[in-house]
Amino acid sequence: MQIKSGLRLTLVGILLFLTNCNRTPSADYAISHVNVVDVEAGVVRLDATIVIQGNTISSVVGSKDSRPPLSLKVIDGFGKFVIPGLWDMHTHFRDAKRDLQMDVGNGVLGLRNLGGPTEEVFGLRYAVAHQEQVGPKIVACGPIVDGPNSWSNPQFTISVTTADEARQTVDSLHKQGTDCIKVYDGLSRECYFAIIDEAKKLGVPVVGHLPSAISVREASNAGQRTLEHGVALAGGSMAEVEYIQRRLDLSAFQEALRTRNFALIPAKIARDETFMLEHFSQKLADESYALLAKNETFITPTLVTQRALTFIDDLNREADPRMEYVSAADRRSWKPENGMLTKYRTPEYIAMRKREYGKMLDEIPRAHSLGVHLLAGTDITIPYTYPGFSLHDELALFVKAGLTPAQALETATTNPALVLGLTKKWGRVAAGYSANFVILDKNPLADIANTETINAVVLNGKLFDRAQLDQMLNDAKAVDPAAVH
Repeated sequence: MQIKSGLRLTLVGILLFLTNCNRTPSADYAISHVNVVDVEAGVVRLDATIVIQGNTISSVVGSKDSRPPLSLKVIDGFGKFVIPGLWDMHTHFRDAKRDLQMDVGNGVLGLRNLGGPTEEVFGLRYAVAHQEQVGPKIVACGPIVDGPNSWSNPQFTISVTTADEARQTVDSLHKQGTDCIKVYDGLSRECYFAIIDEAKKLGVPVVGHLPSAISVREASNAGQRTLEHGVALAGGSMAEVEYIQRRLDLSAFQEALRTRNFALIPAKIARDETFMLEHFSQKLADESYALLAKNETFITPTLVTQRALTFIDDLNREADPRMEYVSAADRRSWKPENGMLTKYRTPEYIAMRKREYGKMLDEIPRAHSLGVHLLAGTDITIPYTYPGFSLHDELALFVKAGLTPAQALETATTNPALVLGLTKKWGRVAAGYSANFVILDKNPLADIANTETINAVVLNGKLFDRAQLDQMLNDAKAVDPAAVH
């Protein structure tokens, strides 16, 4: 891209301008001759000029309709495509500072962190919001709320056993400034509905897993705002009640702990999930999707996570250049023979996962066609997921499942803005919106892979060119590159 101020600036002037954009509050400037992608309409507005004032887009007009003042610095973006900043709507921090660099370097300018240590996550949220730290906008729940003997990370999980404890936990997290309450697998019905009720009183959305004791329709009717992982296939089961009872039977887990025969756990999961799939009814599933749409219950399928856990043996054999961002310790733990989620798999479990993953892909366009809002999320910390990079993989998987590139882009732009109540500031490149967008070399509506052709990023009004993004990504590489897979 080239910069002009009336007449074309010298190369030295360009470098000074870009440097100042990074060091000081955003200078007012314009980007001319760019093609703006209207994600919601699924069209491209050709040859536009975007004027940025501070951290806000002040206008977006056709280049022929209006010219920015001659005194304004102008970046010539001829042939480029502009999309709203991307959101990762289900993530965690693996190495927070490096993760943020990888996100911005990949055009991910918003994060919904669904579980992490309160001090770290809320501290980063504050630092980014007050421009003390370069990074995406952070929405965060802080600790996860679960029942006793949780499988979640004990460092950021609060276990509750009574309705009073559940309500007190919601109140406490609200006072600490949580953006949402994340519920988890082991919550009792009593605790779950107490959380929902208390959160409604305080105006805090409830998000997270579908607890084992709760049906898909119950969660949606209760007001759970988002369901994480998968496409709520259990809502299409003719035997959902029995499926729930099977999931609540923990005898296999207890026997595994007693005998140290941990293969009993994936064997049980394989039996339960296969039972659910064998009783699947498309009619019931469609009715559930219609209910989710009516109740505005969003789904975050985290397809990259489902793929990683399903095809981890294949991913382990592949030479992925993104492994240079992964520490030696994580690389070792990711190997199928070392990971707690993979080392005890049985053949039946592996077969079930492949079947279930295929069914999820089949159901994605079905749920979308019936009005379910889908969200892009990566569940970073799962093996073979990479901050920033994996969000683009997620978009590609939505298209592989049957969505159009525009519909896939909605999952990371307009839909996050909708569920987070940010539709006046995020999800569009338009006047009055925050200046958070991505400049691409190629049209993403022609090929979703073009979201990876990032030429520059505008974050809170500040422009980061390709060289600066490359420097960010280089700084984020693991300190032990010699151990790259």
